[in-house]
Amino acid sequence: MLAFSFSDLHIQGGMPFMLPLTLLFTVNIGIFIYVLLAVIQKKQFNTKWLEAIKQIGGLAAAWGTWSTIFGLFQAFDAIEASPDVIPFPIICGGLKVASLTVLYGLAIFCLSLLTYIVLKLTGNNSNA
Repeated sequence: MLAFSFSDLHIQGGMPFMLPLTLLFTVNIGIFIYVLLAVIQKKQFNTKWLEAIKQIGGLAAAWGTWSTIFGLFQAFDAIEASPDVIPFPIICGGLKVASLTVLYGLAIFCLSLLTYIVLKLTGNNSNA
């Protein structure tokens, strides 16, 4: 059974990479709540908020991808510099950890895009 906690994933993925993703996710949740309250109260909201949700999601995907590539570059550099042969399970474990940031960024992007689509379909917005 796979047992892990959210904080373990943050540590494994690297705090300098995972923390900005969490901040982007938190900002998107705040914007979503703001827009959702406007929809529930039947008030108009600016479509810039919808675009912000989508763009922040895109930034999360880009940041997650950049973080993974940066981590892989460092890992391959360390493997290249190692005088010993590194066992294959250790390399696979490192690749699994390197994938965390891109998975987290893409999850944020997918949720942002889904939120954008749902809120866009409500049609209760203003361009002002």
